Amino acid sequence: MKETPEIPLTGGRGNAGVVRIGNTVRRPPTPNSDFVSRLLAHLEDVGFAGAPRALGSDEEGRDVVDYLDGMVPANLALHDDAVLIQAAGLIRRYHDATSALVASPAACKVGIEVVCHNDLSPCNFVFRSGLPVGLIDFDAASPGARAYDLGYAVWLWLDLGSEDVEPSKQRRRLALFLDAYGPDGPLQSDVVAAILVRQGILVAEGRRKGDLAMSRWAEDCGTWTQLHLATPSLRLRP
Repeated sequence: MKETPEIPLTGGRGNAGVVRIGNTVRRPPTPNSDFVSRLLAHLEDVGFAGAPRALGSDEEGRDVVDYLDGMVPANLALHDDAVLIQAAGLIRRYHDATSALVASPAACKVGIEVVCHNDLSPCNFVFRSGLPVGLIDFDAASPGARAYDLGYAVWLWLDLGSEDVEPSKQRRRLALFLDAYGPDGPLQSDVVAAILVRQGILVAEGRRKGDLAMSRWAEDCGTWTQLHLATPSLRLRP
Protein backbone atom coordinates (compact mmCIF):
# COMPACT_ATOMS: atom_id res chain seq x y z
CA MET A 1 0.00 0.00 0.00
CA LYS A 2 1.34 3.41 -0.95
CA GLU A 3 1.87 5.72 2.04
CA THR A 4 0.13 9.09 2.07
CA PRO A 5 2.85 11.75 1.61
CA GLU A 6 3.59 14.47 4.15
CA ILE A 7 3.11 17.88 2.58
CA PRO A 8 4.73 20.81 4.45
CA LEU A 9 2.24 23.64 5.00
CA THR A 10 3.76 26.94 4.03
CA GLY A 11 0.74 29.25 4.23
CA GLY A 12 0.52 31.55 7.23
CA ARG A 13 3.44 32.02 9.59
CA GLY A 14 5.24 30.00 12.26
CA ASN A 15 4.58 26.64 10.60
CA ALA A 16 7.86 24.85 11.34
CA GLY A 17 7.21 21.13 11.36
CA VAL A 18 3.54 21.46 10.36
CA VAL A 19 2.50 19.03 7.62
CA ARG A 20 -0.62 17.83 5.88
CA ILE A 21 -1.26 14.11 5.58
CA GLY A 22 -4.42 13.39 3.64
CA ASN A 23 -7.24 15.31 5.29
CA THR A 24 -5.33 15.91 8.52
CA VAL A 25 -2.75 18.40 9.78
CA ARG A 26 0.07 17.26 12.07
CA ARG A 27 2.06 19.69 14.18
CA PRO A 28 4.68 19.34 16.95
CA PRO A 29 3.12 19.34 20.43
CA THR A 30 3.45 22.35 22.71
CA PRO A 31 2.91 22.90 26.45
CA ASN A 32 -0.54 24.21 25.44
CA SER A 33 -1.54 21.13 23.42
CA ASP A 34 -3.94 19.66 25.97
CA PHE A 35 -5.75 22.97 26.45
CA VAL A 36 -6.02 23.51 22.70
CA SER A 37 -7.39 19.99 22.19
CA ARG A 38 -10.07 20.58 24.82
CA LEU A 39 -10.87 23.98 23.33
CA LEU A 40 -11.33 22.55 19.83
CA ALA A 41 -13.51 19.76 21.23
CA HIS A 42 -15.69 22.37 22.93
CA LEU A 43 -15.98 24.38 19.71
CA GLU A 44 -17.11 21.24 17.90
CA ASP A 45 -19.62 20.45 20.66
CA VAL A 46 -21.25 23.90 20.44
CA GLY A 47 -21.43 23.79 16.66
CA PHE A 48 -18.75 26.34 15.79
CA ALA A 49 -17.71 25.29 12.30
CA GLY A 50 -14.87 27.78 11.84
CA ALA A 51 -12.14 25.73 13.54
CA PRO A 52 -10.52 22.36 12.91
CA ARG A 53 -11.54 19.30 14.93
CA ALA A 54 -9.04 17.83 17.36
CA LEU A 55 -8.17 14.25 16.40
CA GLY A 56 -5.70 13.34 19.16
CA SER A 57 -2.07 12.57 18.43
CA ASP A 58 -0.23 10.32 15.99
CA GLU A 59 2.44 7.66 16.52
CA GLU A 60 5.11 10.37 16.49
CA GLY A 61 3.38 12.33 19.24
CA ARG A 62 2.29 15.13 16.95
CA ASP A 63 -1.01 16.91 17.49
CA VAL A 64 -3.55 15.96 14.83
CA VAL A 65 -6.45 18.10 13.62
CA ASP A 66 -8.53 17.90 10.49
CA TYR A 67 -7.56 19.97 7.47
CA LEU A 68 -9.65 23.03 6.65
CA ASP A 69 -9.67 23.31 2.89
CA GLY A 70 -8.97 26.77 1.49
CA MET A 71 -6.27 29.41 1.11
CA VAL A 72 -4.19 30.76 4.00
CA PRO A 73 -2.48 34.10 3.29
CA ALA A 74 1.28 34.23 3.68
CA ASN A 75 1.39 38.00 4.23
CA LEU A 76 -0.72 40.96 5.30
CA ALA A 77 -2.73 42.71 2.61
CA LEU A 78 -5.29 45.46 2.08
CA HIS A 79 -8.73 43.86 2.47
CA ASP A 80 -12.00 45.31 1.25
CA ASP A 81 -14.99 46.03 3.47
CA ALA A 82 -16.74 42.73 2.76
CA VAL A 83 -13.72 40.76 3.92
CA LEU A 84 -13.30 42.86 7.06
CA ILE A 85 -16.98 42.43 7.95
CA GLN A 86 -16.73 38.66 7.47
CA ALA A 87 -13.54 38.44 9.57
CA ALA A 88 -15.00 40.49 12.42
CA GLY A 89 -18.17 38.40 12.44
CA LEU A 90 -16.17 35.17 12.53
CA ILE A 91 -14.10 36.45 15.46
CA ARG A 92 -17.30 37.41 17.29
CA ARG A 93 -18.81 33.95 16.78
CA TYR A 94 -15.58 32.36 18.02
CA HIS A 95 -15.49 34.54 21.13
CA ASP A 96 -19.14 33.88 21.89
CA ALA A 97 -18.58 30.14 21.46
CA THR A 98 -15.83 30.20 24.10
CA SER A 99 -17.44 32.51 26.65
CA ALA A 100 -19.11 29.67 28.56
CA LEU A 101 -15.70 28.10 29.23
CA VAL A 102 -14.60 31.04 31.37
CA ALA A 103 -17.90 32.32 32.74
CA SER A 104 -17.62 32.94 36.46
CA PRO A 105 -17.76 35.91 38.85
CA ALA A 106 -14.06 35.47 39.61
CA ALA A 107 -13.11 35.51 35.92
CA CYS A 108 -15.20 38.61 35.36
CA LYS A 109 -13.44 40.43 38.19
CA VAL A 110 -10.06 40.03 36.49
CA GLY A 111 -11.31 40.83 32.99
CA ILE A 112 -11.50 37.30 31.60
CA GLU A 113 -14.39 37.08 29.13
CA VAL A 114 -13.46 34.53 26.47
CA VAL A 115 -10.70 32.21 25.33
CA CYS A 116 -8.48 34.50 23.26
CA HIS A 117 -6.96 33.03 20.13
CA ASN A 118 -4.09 35.50 20.68
CA ASP A 119 -2.90 35.49 17.05
CA LEU A 120 -5.87 36.64 14.96
CA SER A 121 -3.74 37.69 12.01
CA PRO A 122 -5.20 37.15 8.53
CA CYS A 123 -2.34 34.64 8.20
CA ASN A 124 -4.21 32.36 10.62
CA PHE A 125 -7.49 32.42 8.71
CA VAL A 126 -8.66 30.07 5.98
CA PHE A 127 -10.22 31.81 2.97
CA ARG A 128 -12.68 30.40 0.47
CA SER A 129 -13.97 32.36 -2.50
CA GLY A 130 -12.05 35.37 -1.21
CA LEU A 131 -13.68 35.43 2.25
CA PRO A 132 -12.39 34.21 5.64
CA VAL A 133 -14.32 31.15 6.85
CA GLY A 134 -12.13 29.49 9.46
CA LEU A 135 -9.45 29.95 12.11
CA ILE A 136 -6.30 27.87 12.52
CA ASP A 137 -3.21 27.75 14.75
CA PHE A 138 -4.65 27.89 18.27
CA ASP A 139 -1.29 27.19 19.95
CA ALA A 140 -1.30 30.50 21.87
CA ALA A 141 -4.94 30.32 23.00
CA SER A 142 -5.63 31.35 26.61
CA PRO A 143 -8.37 32.97 28.71
CA GLY A 144 -8.51 36.73 28.34
CA ALA A 145 -10.47 39.82 27.34
CA ARG A 146 -12.28 40.37 24.05
CA ALA A 147 -10.55 43.72 23.55
CA TYR A 148 -7.10 42.14 23.91
CA ASP A 149 -7.81 39.66 21.10
CA LEU A 150 -9.55 42.27 18.98
CA GLY A 151 -6.67 44.71 19.33
CA TYR A 152 -4.26 42.37 17.60
CA ALA A 153 -6.87 41.42 14.99
CA VAL A 154 -7.62 45.05 14.13
CA TRP A 155 -3.92 45.93 13.89
CA LEU A 156 -3.16 43.21 11.36
CA TRP A 157 -6.44 42.99 9.44
CA LEU A 158 -6.36 46.74 8.80
CA ASP A 159 -2.55 46.75 8.51
CA LEU A 160 -2.42 49.82 10.74
CA GLY A 161 0.68 51.87 10.09
CA SER A 162 0.76 51.13 6.38
CA GLU A 163 1.73 54.20 4.36
CA ASP A 164 -0.61 53.02 1.60
CA VAL A 165 -3.79 53.83 3.59
CA GLU A 166 -4.80 57.30 4.72
CA PRO A 167 -5.44 57.69 8.48
CA SER A 168 -9.01 58.85 7.84
CA LYS A 169 -9.68 55.69 5.84
CA GLN A 170 -8.21 53.54 8.61
CA ARG A 171 -10.44 55.21 11.18
CA ARG A 172 -13.46 54.38 9.01
CA ARG A 173 -12.26 50.79 8.59
CA LEU A 174 -11.71 50.48 12.33
CA ALA A 175 -15.30 51.60 13.00
CA LEU A 176 -16.53 49.17 10.33
CA PHE A 177 -14.65 46.26 11.89
CA LEU A 178 -15.90 46.97 15.39
CA ASP A 179 -19.47 47.49 14.19
CA ALA A 180 -19.30 44.12 12.41
CA TYR A 181 -18.04 42.49 15.61
CA GLY A 182 -21.15 43.87 17.30
CA PRO A 183 -22.38 47.11 18.87
CA ASP A 184 -22.24 45.45 22.30
CA GLY A 185 -18.56 44.61 21.89
CA PRO A 186 -15.58 46.37 23.51
CA LEU A 187 -15.33 50.14 23.32
CA GLN A 188 -13.13 51.51 20.57
CA SER A 189 -10.91 53.19 23.18
CA ASP A 190 -10.33 49.81 24.87
CA VAL A 191 -9.47 48.18 21.55
CA VAL A 192 -7.01 50.96 20.68
CA ALA A 193 -5.41 50.58 24.11
CA ALA A 194 -5.08 46.85 23.41
CA ILE A 195 -3.53 47.57 20.00
CA LEU A 196 -0.83 49.64 21.71
CA VAL A 197 -0.21 46.88 24.24
CA ARG A 198 0.13 44.24 21.53
CA GLN A 199 2.45 46.48 19.50
CA GLY A 200 4.63 46.99 22.55
CA ILE A 201 4.76 43.25 23.18
CA LEU A 202 5.90 42.61 19.62
CA VAL A 203 8.58 45.30 19.91
CA ALA A 204 9.93 43.56 23.00
CA GLU A 205 9.68 40.12 21.38
CA GLY A 206 11.60 41.29 18.32
CA ARG A 207 14.37 42.73 20.48
CA ARG A 208 14.54 39.57 22.57
CA LYS A 209 14.84 37.39 19.47
CA GLY A 210 17.24 39.73 17.73
CA ASP A 211 14.66 40.33 14.98
CA LEU A 212 15.28 44.04 14.51
CA ALA A 213 13.07 44.25 11.43
CA MET A 214 10.08 43.00 13.40
CA SER A 215 10.73 45.26 16.36
CA ARG A 216 11.17 48.32 14.12
CA TRP A 217 7.98 47.52 12.23
CA ALA A 218 5.98 47.10 15.43
CA GLU A 219 7.49 50.28 16.87
CA ASP A 220 6.60 52.25 13.73
CA CYS A 221 3.06 50.85 13.88
CA GLY A 222 2.83 51.91 17.52
CA THR A 223 3.92 55.43 16.65
CA TRP A 224 1.26 55.56 13.92
CA THR A 225 -1.41 54.29 16.32
CA GLN A 226 -0.47 56.82 18.97
CA LEU A 227 -0.62 59.64 16.43
CA HIS A 228 -3.81 58.74 14.58
CA LEU A 229 -6.01 56.62 16.87
CA ALA A 230 -5.07 57.14 20.51
CA THR A 231 -6.91 59.50 22.83
CA PRO A 232 -4.84 62.09 24.75
CA SER A 233 -4.84 59.89 27.86
CA LEU A 234 -3.47 56.93 25.91
CA ARG A 235 -0.76 59.08 24.34
CA LEU A 236 0.59 59.79 27.80
CA ARG A 237 1.31 56.12 28.39
CA PRO A 238 4.95 55.02 28.01
